Amino acid sequence: MLIYGAAGYTGKIIAERAKELGLDFEIAGRGEDSIIEVAHELSVPYHIFTVDDENAWKKALSDKHVLINAAGPFTNTAKSAIEACLKAKVHYLDISAEMETYQLAESLDDRAKEANIQLISGAGLFVSYDALAVHLSQLVDEPQKLSMGFQHYGGFSKGSVLSSKNIADLGILVRRNDEIQKDKDAQPKTFSFGKEDIECIPTPLGGIILSYKSTDIPNIEEYFSLKLPALSQSELDPNNLPDGPTKEERAAGRNAISGEIVGKDGKIVRAMIDAPSGYTLTPISAVAVANRILNNDFKTGFQSPGSAYGSGILNDLPDTYVINL
Repeated sequence: MLIYGAAGYTGKIIAERAKELGLDFEIAGRGEDSIIEVAHELSVPYHIFTVDDENAWKKALSDKHVLINAAGPFTNTAKSAIEACLKAKVHYLDISAEMETYQLAESLDDRAKEANIQLISGAGLFVSYDALAVHLSQLVDEPQKLSMGFQHYGGFSKGSVLSSKNIADLGILVRRNDEIQKDKDAQPKTFSFGKEDIECIPTPLGGIILSYKSTDIPNIEEYFSLKLPALSQSELDPNNLPDGPTKEERAAGRNAISGEIVGKDGKIVRAMIDAPSGYTLTPISAVAVANRILNNDFKTGFQSPGSAYGSGILNDLPDTYVINL
């Protein structure tokens, strides 16, 4: 396995998780000093190159089975990294939360099938999110509408803040009768997260592409517990942003995802995911999917976490639970 962006905040935690599980991997990135530091710390081989260096990709991927791209914003990295994987016939994963990269992966379905590789953009937090969507879809007859609320804990990393601008710029997107549309009249919605009910804000989180791939539910709406950071151009300077929460800060709280599904007969079912905080959950999720691929468990072409692995992938995520409400 190759982890690109391994010296970034989340990329390093992914590499540490891979090391913890005893996986065979190498790391890569563009920052020479930071990549060498992580490589020495974890005792793994490394590569130093920018995302647009085709020859370097060819060399780094020559003996690999799967790439985890952890270098965001993914609108800047996914295209080059996916192209390299298609040419090298290496399975591709990233931890993007950006709609544009999901659409890019979706558009490359045929090429991924020709290369006999699995292509998943959104193999981080979205693994448990999508598993919940699949779980709910099995609890009603002919599911017609899915509403998902995401309660985030743990603040934002530098990379997430930079990516959040790409999400916010999209406006409120929903899926209506199988088509993605802008919803100018979207209103907040209250979700139960077990011990408390929280009003969440309409936010396009990616389920309108990924969970649609997994479930074929024609109507999907998504909500987030926090307003995405709205920063000025000067504040978007990476040098002005913190790397992310410490290990202790991550351990001090948990994430929750609450879903509501409506069947054709009007039956409503609700369930939630109780999971570690985001910057702990993302690495264990990405590595869990990569580990499946390394064990020859994959589907070719564009996939979502749910279309590839169903709700069963939750069994691979420690300290992560489904609770029917």
